[in-house]
Amino acid sequence: MAFLRNSVSFTRYRLLDALPAALAAELPDKLRQFSFRDIDDLPEERSWGWVNFDDLLDAEWRVSPPRKGGEYIVFSLRLDTRRVPASVLKKHFALALREEEARLRAQGKNYVARERKKELREQALLFLKRRFLPIPAEFQVIWNMASGQIFIATLSSKVLELFEELFLRSFGLHLSRLDPSGLADALLPEEDLDRLDLLDPANFKSGGAAGYMEQSRELALGQDFLTWLWYRGEVAGGFVDSSGEEFSVRLERRIVVQGLVRGEGGDVLETASVSGRESELREARLGLTTGKKVSRALIRLERDEESWEFYLKAEDFGLGGFKTPRTDAAREKDADPDALFFEKEYLLEKGVGFLDALYLFFLRLRLSREWPAEADALRLWMYRES
Repeated sequence: MAFLRNSVSFTRYRLLDALPAALAAELPDKLRQFSFRDIDDLPEERSWGWVNFDDLLDAEWRVSPPRKGGEYIVFSLRLDTRRVPASVLKKHFALALREEEARLRAQGKNYVARERKKELREQALLFLKRRFLPIPAEFQVIWNMASGQIFIATLSSKVLELFEELFLRSFGLHLSRLDPSGLADALLPEEDLDRLDLLDPANFKSGGAAGYMEQSRELALGQDFLTWLWYRGEVAGGFVDSSGEEFSVRLERRIVVQGLVRGEGGDVLETASVSGRESELREARLGLTTGKKVSRALIRLERDEESWEFYLKAEDFGLGGFKTPRTDAAREKDADPDALFFEKEYLLEKGVGFLDALYLFFLRLRLSREWPAEADALRLWMYRES
């Protein structure tokens, strides 16, 4: 079970529509209506639908109900994909074509028409589909109905598109992915969003204007945030979340920087990954002076003696390898599975709450009069000897 493991990768969403009271009561029936249908005995290439969060084989919710406590609806997206290896299809198509050519020669013919070749290939593919079982994949979903926030345990863009489409068909509700742009929309008032749209990407390059990459609003915001967070984590790592709780942040020694570098044939996009050694990190930091920015980083959040650790991608805020503090229930052999779920989910939400507090702090600073001084301080930090 992905979300109950020590480490999980997931994507965050929020509801754009209010959840009607009548629909809340109908959610279990909606899940069954759009539940997964098996294709083991059918030639279809793919099948997808909802299944039980606790058992991917249960599409009727006999093992456990989809509701956990008063706030959560949990289920999984199951996607079965039948894959016929290209080399196997090539072999069987060649055999079928050879037999067809022999049959035609016996009739005094020596040419297989194009349409007949297409038909033979389709027949070979249909034959093989019945011999290859589909490969199942499960992507768990946690829906907090109180906050309207939804987690799905995948970073795959194709799976996310499938999830968004099926969610809308199932429940008639629209989702917003909490990427850098979507999260800003959730955190800032409308007037601040209008101002944010007018800003160019931050210029951290010393000695002149930066050469901006052609990039989306999401990538620009995400890279500016992660670059600033690297600096802030080293010089002043203490923050406070919306509830007044103190925590600290730092970027661990696994950082990817990216940016335009002038070459003989013009500007080229250059990416550098560094990890471990302080000398490499210093080199990456100096790379920021050429216009590079952080595009992916391992972030560590700490509160008292507890810690959260995860990779964050600037492009879409996908959370990779998310680790929470160890739960008390996980230490008990015979712990109630629901107790483990609630404790784990609390820690997941606490960790992303800290991340949201950091991002909101950055956005407000980015829109404030203090930003030019902050950018100057960041440039000085780039050259600091460690």
